[in-house]
Amino acid sequence: MIKTLLNRLPFLNINNHPSAMVGLVVQHLQITAVCLVPAQQQWVVEQKVTQEFQNETDLLSAIADCLQQFDKYQGQSAVVLPSNMYQLVQMDKPKLSELEIQQSLQWTVKDLVTINPADIIADYIDNPIKQGPLDKISVFVSNRSLISPLIDVVNQSDAPLSLLTCDEMIIASLVGKQSAANLIVSQEVAQEPSLLIVRDGCVLFSRRLRGFSRLSDMSLEELAHGMLDSLSLEVQRSIDFFESQLKQPPLKSILIRIPSTCLAEIVAQFGQYFPVKVQAFKSELPICQGHEEQYHFAIAAAAELIEGGNEESD
Repeated sequence: MIKTLLNRLPFLNINNHPSAMVGLVVQHLQITAVCLVPAQQQWVVEQKVTQEFQNETDLLSAIADCLQQFDKYQGQSAVVLPSNMYQLVQMDKPKLSELEIQQSLQWTVKDLVTINPADIIADYIDNPIKQGPLDKISVFVSNRSLISPLIDVVNQSDAPLSLLTCDEMIIASLVGKQSAANLIVSQEVAQEPSLLIVRDGCVLFSRRLRGFSRLSDMSLEELAHGMLDSLSLEVQRSIDFFESQLKQPPLKSILIRIPSTCLAEIVAQFGQYFPVKVQAFKSELPICQGHEEQYHFAIAAAAELIEGGNEESD
């Protein structure tokens, strides 16, 4: 199974023999996209595009303009939604079949999110770690009225939508399949940061922080006035929960992914707070090597389509 959410939804158009894979990432006032094509028995990055827009009302036209630049390719698309377009929650796994769980998510998750039940669109993955006697699932929830226009725009292109995913799943792909767990502090511009713990390419733990949206814009002096202390406290709480409550082996390292000019100083400061190695986040996905960091999410999203196609053909 693809380790990415929303691969089972009926509106997705699966082309079993695409000539290209497009990865598109929606960010704050910017879209990044790449096109992968097969060459000499491997997939390579053929084209990279950045499309800026002025406000949220321009998002759909920006997506259309971006995808139009890939019109010469007949392929399929993977879209990474921004954090303000979805909610990721954890719940007990119902004692139902996979299909029954999928069909009932709209109602079983309604009290855990801030979306009208009639507008809920949801998918889930099983949590790799069991907490107590009950199995847990992670549920991706979005607003149908919010994402349906986006889906329609992508489906009107020559690379219709085959996969919707989110930052947490893409980060897990970029970290790679390491046998020891890593904690990642990840933030997009103008968004609240997330804390994730990833092992063997799977998200074991994830939580969205609150009150840290200005983190990437703050000067080193501002960060030193309590912000880094508060962030380190949240990280320590997550580590304690993972190692003590979930009874998991110690972390290998802490990886910092914050779009800040003070990233090196943040990493150095965190290195004084924690006994494990602290370093800046770096992609371990081979296909990303040699390409600008701003395109790594889009490359990883497109690569998920390749992996999913390979799994379906096994």
